[in-house]
Amino acid sequence: MPRHPKIERSANYTYYTDILWCSVPLFAMSCYYYGARPALLGLVAAATAYLCDCVLAPLHGHGYQPHEPSSECFAVLVALLLPASVPYYIVIAGAIVAVFAKETFGGEEHYPFHPSAVGLAVVGLSWPSQVFFYPTPGTPLPLWDASDTLLTAGMNATLSSGGLPTASTLNLATGNVAGPSGTCAILVIAACGLYLLVRGHLKLSTFLPYLIVCVAIPWLLPNLNELPSFSFPWEYVQQRIYLEKYIVLSGTMLFGGIFLASEPVTQPNRHTSRIIYGLALGVFATAMRYFSDYETGVCFALLLVNAIPEWLDLVARRAERVRFMKKEERRLAKHTKPE
Repeated sequence: MPRHPKIERSANYTYYTDILWCSVPLFAMSCYYYGARPALLGLVAAATAYLCDCVLAPLHGHGYQPHEPSSECFAVLVALLLPASVPYYIVIAGAIVAVFAKETFGGEEHYPFHPSAVGLAVVGLSWPSQVFFYPTPGTPLPLWDASDTLLTAGMNATLSSGGLPTASTLNLATGNVAGPSGTCAILVIAACGLYLLVRGHLKLSTFLPYLIVCVAIPWLLPNLNELPSFSFPWEYVQQRIYLEKYIVLSGTMLFGGIFLASEPVTQPNRHTSRIIYGLALGVFATAMRYFSDYETGVCFALLLVNAIPEWLDLVARRAERVRFMKKEERRLAKHTKPE
């Protein structure tokens, strides 16, 4: 009987499996506040991605041969970025869009835009009232039909209008606030980030510049109604500290930096390129916070900066080549004796 060829794992296999493992405690925290519905949404998203891979397999000229669980990973991230009350058809649509965003450009290791960000952007613009409004945690949601659930805007709506939310630090840390089902438990997200860092998946050359910009711009240019239009950075320190607390601990700032920005295919390959990439992502993510009410504005910022990694790597390679040639010229000139 003919033997089936052995399926080789891709270089990014462990990254996607570790992201899937990290999603488990995030779904668990969401289930603590909303009941079993978030976990079921995640399972539906993963199953949809798997079926899409099976349907699209003929495009690659062979049967379904998964080298990495990237499609399931992207679909699960979409589910974590959505409210726990979101209808199932929106989760299915987001997962399908994410898989197609990957396959459109050639599949594994070839997509320029983060598929999860594409999926979230498409469903968000298509069903904004159901994607960008969130249930209040603490009351279990109906398992199937949650259309009667009372929804509220996220904390970024208050921040973008120049106000300060009133959630306590403990509620922010534990995820007891209205927001996307998997992005509010900051302590769990930080623990996942530490795990990904130890595993070598979280690139500090991308994450730290992104984090620094997201913190520095609001400190220098705080968008607070109770502050004058211009003030020096050392003035109104207490108000600035409160603002920074809500910027760091609310919304998807940390989640985006840990789970989305360091995706190995869409971020640049070179160290200097990743620094510039992280700075640009921080600038656009902050702009989204200032000028939009979207709690998941970092996804739109990510789609903007996903257009430049190849260009950044090209510029970095040329700069390195120029430095090498100049170094060689100096070395030859040093060792060449005058006639």
